[in-house]
Amino acid sequence: MPHRLAQHPAPASVPLVRGHSRFRLRVCLKGGGVRPYGWEIYDEEDGRSVRQSSMRFRTSAEAWEAGAALLDGQDQGL
Repeated sequence: MPHRLAQHPAPASVPLVRGHSRFRLRVCLKGGGVRPYGWEIYDEEDGRSVRQSSMRFRTSAEAWEAGAALLDGQDQGL
């Protein structure tokens, strides 16, 4: 019988800063239409949202890039 690897779901978010950072970025579907994606930065310690995108994006990759740029520049000040 062949050995199968267990399938695990991808994590909901990925830390962008090497080492310990309490802030995380996630991309979410915010609605329908041509630009359905937005990003959210949240505090991993208490789960609260600290910032959300006001703009919507065509792809999840575009939303990720925009959120990552903000998080990278402001990680210490959130």
